[in-house]
Amino acid sequence: MKNMSLSKKISLLVILLIFISMTISTISDVSSELKTIDYYSKQNIMNLAQAVSRNKTVIDGLINMESGPVQEYTQGILQNTENVEFITVANLDSIRLSHPNPENIGGTFSGNDEDRVVNTGESYHTESLGTLGVSLRAFAPVYDYDDNLIGFVSAGTLSKNIEEVRKKAIMDSMVTVTIGLLIGLLGTILLSRNIKKSILGLEPFEIAALYNEKEAMLNAVNEGLVAIDRDSNITMINDAAMKSMKIDESSGTIIGKNIIEVIPESKLPRVLETGISEVNEDIIIKNTAYITNRVPIKDKDETIGAMASFVDKTEVMNLAEELTGVRQLVEALRANQHEFKNKLHVLLGFLHVKDYEMAEEYIMDTYERQEEIVGLVSKRILNRTVAALILGKFSRAKELNINFTMDKLSSLSNETFPYNNNLVTIIGNLIENAFEAVSISGKRKKIVELKLMETESIIEINVSDNGTGIKPGIRELIFDRGFTTKEENTGVGLFLTMKSVRSMNGTVEMDSSEGEGTKFNIILHKE
Repeated sequence: MKNMSLSKKISLLVILLIFISMTISTISDVSSELKTIDYYSKQNIMNLAQAVSRNKTVIDGLINMESGPVQEYTQGILQNTENVEFITVANLDSIRLSHPNPENIGGTFSGNDEDRVVNTGESYHTESLGTLGVSLRAFAPVYDYDDNLIGFVSAGTLSKNIEEVRKKAIMDSMVTVTIGLLIGLLGTILLSRNIKKSILGLEPFEIAALYNEKEAMLNAVNEGLVAIDRDSNITMINDAAMKSMKIDESSGTIIGKNIIEVIPESKLPRVLETGISEVNEDIIIKNTAYITNRVPIKDKDETIGAMASFVDKTEVMNLAEELTGVRQLVEALRANQHEFKNKLHVLLGFLHVKDYEMAEEYIMDTYERQEEIVGLVSKRILNRTVAALILGKFSRAKELNINFTMDKLSSLSNETFPYNNNLVTIIGNLIENAFEAVSISGKRKKIVELKLMETESIIEINVSDNGTGIKPGIRELIFDRGFTTKEENTGVGLFLTMKSVRSMNGTVEMDSSEGEGTKFNIILHKE
């Protein structure tokens, strides 16, 4: 039984249930029918015996002991009556006046079961051996016109005939049971095949193994995973999602709840409605930024659910900063090293000519200018990641001989940390594009200016340069993926910038004059 396939288990169980139920039903029905056969068999012969006992021909025959009329009368009844084998009329001495076999008329009634009717005038049934064989008999007394007992009537049917009727009833019931079992077997086969098909042909132990594997896999991954059915009710949520989204309830109580009640910002119902996957989308849930992938769950061409993965964007940013921070640091150190070498050469020259006063003045001037930049950025830009980016751009600007400045009224709080990825992408790409524009402009004085402003609901970014400007014919194309005016560029910088702006429901305004420069004004919404 343990190694039996699911379809065989279902077939065996259903057939067993059908057999048991039909057997119980058949036994009950057959028992009732046999009782009915016995009852009507007795009732039939008793009714006939009593009717004959009240007939004038029979009464007169017993009074006058004339068998002829009685025999003719009883034989006529037998010929027109079914399921009655004999009608015998006898006097109180048990001498027959009628019998199916005329030769037995005048003989003594056989069976020795007539005493009760002869002695007491009682009507009753017996089963006894007579001249025709074992038979079921009904006895009825016969009274004369003065109400004196003068004889009796016995009507009966052979027991073997009753037994044939009983056997036929049993056989009919057996045929019914057999047909029922065959129909049940056919239905069972169809049912087991349908169930097998609905569970993809898997056996229960295979389903159990897959379930355990799925549970282990879901809780082993660091990504939060949530799945819903066609009614937007949660069918699965893993531990990572519960922990990351700070859901206090246990996963058992979450299952079956509508996704709108638990994670209203998930946007899974939209995927359920459209049937279209949404990949690498930014989303904010409970003031935490996530990167999410949402895909429909389909059965053939029908969408039957949806599933989403959620990764804490802060964790991704931390990892990205870990991976890319070394490169930025090396780039910053390289630029600083180049600048430091130049300053050392100047300082060495002053010392060589023993102009110590100028050497001291040079050192103080360099310190004050560097301190001014670092102080301004660290004081106004409290977001460390963005501050580090801007300081790196100052070093890069010095290397490229670009006059890069940040407005002294700029400000950015450390509460903008959840938006670091978008801020770094937007600010970094805009400044780098401005550097490139002024570098190829051929102008002696290359200027790039940055201004950052923040309110409770928005972040404003302004980057301007006095570079080459953007030709009118390509201004609508610069944010398209792959578009570039430089052979060595991949054309994704401004495309990524626009994608980050849109993810924060932001807007971009661009003011550019060919040959004079370009200014970008970007508004980002925090929520």
